[in-house]
Amino acid sequence: MRLCFPHGLATQNHFNVWMRMFSRPLSRAFTKGYGSDKRTMKSMNIEKATRVLIEVKELFDELNIVFFLRHGTCLGAVRDGELIPWDDDLDIGSIIGMNDLTERSVYETADILRRAGFEATLLRTDFYIAVELTKSGIPVDWTCYRVIEGNIIQYPAVKIPAQLYYDLKTIRFLGGEFFVPNPPEKYLQLKYGSEWQLPKETGFEKDIINSIPESVIPKRSGALSGVFKFLFPNKYTTRIRVLDHDREPVELAEVTVVGFNHQPTDHRGYARFDLPNEDYYALVISRFGEEEILYAEFLRPGKSYCYVPSANEKSGRTHVMEEEN
Repeated sequence: MRLCFPHGLATQNHFNVWMRMFSRPLSRAFTKGYGSDKRTMKSMNIEKATRVLIEVKELFDELNIVFFLRHGTCLGAVRDGELIPWDDDLDIGSIIGMNDLTERSVYETADILRRAGFEATLLRTDFYIAVELTKSGIPVDWTCYRVIEGNIIQYPAVKIPAQLYYDLKTIRFLGGEFFVPNPPEKYLQLKYGSEWQLPKETGFEKDIINSIPESVIPKRSGALSGVFKFLFPNKYTTRIRVLDHDREPVELAEVTVVGFNHQPTDHRGYARFDLPNEDYYALVISRFGEEEILYAEFLRPGKSYCYVPSANEKSGRTHVMEEEN
């Protein structure tokens, strides 16, 4: 299967330009203005989302790009036969190395989608290339995974066996045919837990996080990495500071980076982590017998962030962390 790209697009020079153009940190596009301006997840307009997903499928079919439904989009399609009314984005995926998908073809496809009126921003990590698309106000998250030791790692840190994607299952959905992992029931149980068939507008994050062990996300390794960390500790250590409602530091709060590690805060309110990549992470902040799950926080190695609880919102907040100077 080959990609059907316009003549002249697939050159090395073009590829280098695309790498520079699209490999901007997602934080620039999606966390600008957050921090003081906190937000919670907002539901999509289902009618618009349906049109956008169908358009994406038509474009991908023309380009011979194989993709599957994942996360909440797969859950709604398999369980309910429709998009979940309170979902906040469309989630689709592909796997690099399967169905002739390469890193280059991901960037080429992003370029073509931009020409079709989509906004497109890419984030490249050790585990995937995330293509964040937007059209008509509908976010589409196309994540292209790398297979690592027979698994892909889905957000926030869920190991899914790659064998579920070798022979994708076709389902009828939104008047057309879409691929899902095979069997989809096994995927959904791995992703959402044993209660995946029970619709939950809130609280599903806790079900997912409780099933994820630590050390799913690999730590930095190698002698050279250790030397750099010793010589330049501030360059690689991410600090998360927990404050109370009066913005005073909280000692002995517990900060968990889901799938990675958990650490207590010191007398200045800081917990420290050696994160492998700048990326989105799910966090759990436990303090004074209470906990808050922050399901989507963009963190960079070497940066410091500040957490302040909300007096009104106890769950569902995203982009809460304020970057410290």
